[in-house]
Amino acid sequence: MCAEPVPTLDMDAVHAFAFKVIGDVTASQMDILNVIADRLGLFEHLAEAGAVTSADFAERAGIDERYAREWLSAMACHGYVDFDDGSKSFSLSPEHAFCLVDQDSPFYLGSMFSMAPTMWSNVDLLTEAFRHGGGVPQTRFGTEFWCGFERFTRPAFRNNLVQDWIPEMPDVDTKLREGGVVADVGCGNGQALLFLAHGFPNAQLVGFDNYAPAIDAANLNAREAGLADRVHYEVCDVTEGIPGTYDLITSFDVVHDMPRPRPAMLEIKRALNPGGTYFVLEFNLSGDLQHNIDHPLGIGAFGYSASTNYCMTQALAVGGGGTGTCMGEEKARELVTEAGFTHFRRLDFPNNPFNLFYEIRA
Repeated sequence: MCAEPVPTLDMDAVHAFAFKVIGDVTASQMDILNVIADRLGLFEHLAEAGAVTSADFAERAGIDERYAREWLSAMACHGYVDFDDGSKSFSLSPEHAFCLVDQDSPFYLGSMFSMAPTMWSNVDLLTEAFRHGGGVPQTRFGTEFWCGFERFTRPAFRNNLVQDWIPEMPDVDTKLREGGVVADVGCGNGQALLFLAHGFPNAQLVGFDNYAPAIDAANLNAREAGLADRVHYEVCDVTEGIPGTYDLITSFDVVHDMPRPRPAMLEIKRALNPGGTYFVLEFNLSGDLQHNIDHPLGIGAFGYSASTNYCMTQALAVGGGGTGTCMGEEKARELVTEAGFTHFRRLDFPNNPFNLFYEIRA
């Protein structure tokens, strides 16, 4: 019997891929260190300290020096933290602090790390879903996950919602200034409406979500902001109807999560006042795999992995279709056209390349 021929390997390609895998493993290990940093405020302490030795940093942060030294060393090797060999000191550049520390920065990403432990805790359930179908229900994504997501989305609402997004729709801007009525479908912890309320003091606003803990958190946020007289939140499955009618309905990073987007679109259309607008934000991803492989921002894998870990699986868990994060503009157009909407306009904001925006009307 002849031996199978041994394939000729491009060893440069083998080495390149092997080190990519090592890089991915390193990133997963670094994610644990980033979670700890988020919980203990380590990046904040480093930003405030300036150049600092590991001993001084440990004292300032109130942590063990040996762990401080190892954490700082890992961060220096990973390119998050600068290291000066002469003084043996570590520092966080202003540019990195802008992304990791400043929670009002439009590029703040430090909150994303806190979502990882919940995803890891669901690995066994997700594995079973791979084997048998179904998914990981929304109830498995607790407070730490949702608070992390709230902190992740807040900077865009703070920096862009009132300043850029709404003014791009002049009729909506005018209506809200005159006292229009707004509903946010899939409101989560309610941040978007709080910023709208500040920007449009005459508007009345209500948020709907089918996840009761998020609604409790949202109403608490409204009370703490002193806005509960104009902003409130209700548990609502919008596929069964939306109470009231509105001049503006919004969905921020929600449509691709909906287990049943088609009946939801029908109810949203019914709930709009004549001339009303449905404003949708989604991730800047395509429904076409090759487009996402070639994505100029390199975020295709982010989209599919986020979808598998949360967006798709929580929809499949309740028997939904599992649209997934990589919904794309074509699918969005299909859903709203089927619901009877006739106006669909994509809005482009160069300072928000991570997202797609749609102005939709009947």
